[in-house]
Amino acid sequence: MMKCFYSVVFLMVIVYGCGPKNQYETDVSDVSVNLEVKRLEKDLFALNPDSIHTAIPDLNEKYGAFFELYNRNVLNIGASNNRAYPDNLRGFLNDHDMNRVQSSIMEDFPDLESIREKLETGFTHYKHYFPEKRVPAVYTFMGGFNQSIVIADSLLAIGLDKYLGRDCEFYDKLGWERYRQKNMHKKKIPSDCMRAWGQTEWPFNDSTDNLLSNMLYKGKLLYFTKSMLPGEPDTLVAGFTRKELDWCIQNEENLWNYLIENKLLYKTEHMTINKMVNPAPFTSGFSKESPGRAVNWLGWKIIEAYMDRNSGITLEELMENQDYQSILTESRYHP
Repeated sequence: MMKCFYSVVFLMVIVYGCGPKNQYETDVSDVSVNLEVKRLEKDLFALNPDSIHTAIPDLNEKYGAFFELYNRNVLNIGASNNRAYPDNLRGFLNDHDMNRVQSSIMEDFPDLESIREKLETGFTHYKHYFPEKRVPAVYTFMGGFNQSIVIADSLLAIGLDKYLGRDCEFYDKLGWERYRQKNMHKKKIPSDCMRAWGQTEWPFNDSTDNLLSNMLYKGKLLYFTKSMLPGEPDTLVAGFTRKELDWCIQNEENLWNYLIENKLLYKTEHMTINKMVNPAPFTSGFSKESPGRAVNWLGWKIIEAYMDRNSGITLEELMENQDYQSILTESRYHP
């Protein structure tokens, strides 16, 4: 409220960095999704500050539950029916720095058609694989750098101020590390949205909270994201640069052997797990050329191997399956 190969196929993985050619391809002609993206940030910053009182009912009608969620949980300025709300919103809209951010948003995102098309592709695949599930209403907002993606009750909202580019001056001033900034650009929005939606629909079950379960859960989310956006480059799905993805491909066997030799797969200490699966400058135990979260990519490869060997298993069955030891065993993964 994210293989066990014969030699020829392994060479294909080295060159292309993906699973078997047809693993993500599917016919979605049985589904039609028409997605609209409503831009709250444009409507808010277009308001006449002296007319905020009269604009509130229209904003409530247009943005529904998201408008209150945005006010309460993103901006933290209270509900729109609060007596102090108009003054609180006016203060936000008149803030000099927030106006600079909004100007950058409008410069970088004069329209959202390319993003809308990719999200429409993603949710078309989503309805194909999960016909009983609902497609969310989609919004954008400027939240003062609070959230990237907001999801709640059939809505998905994108904080455009968190996607202003790797070299955005605001991020440097906020002191955000470069390894975090590398994915804060507009091309990352579609894959971030689909991964976040999958994570909300299938949350992690920590009853088996070890490194193996975490990396395979993250691998499932990557597999889900690629299944929703089969044409999206693996670099964007994984959140790696081309150089980082190449490092993973070239060091897949070394990564796996490191986990086995150091008996890390079944470690349950949160510090050990977090430093391996969460964003970091590089992967612990490897050179600074390695990307952080490389084990999540390894989890993705294990999920690909599992699905390749079990062609009768549906994507829904995969996402519902939380027996990560069984997934590993049945994958017969060996890089």
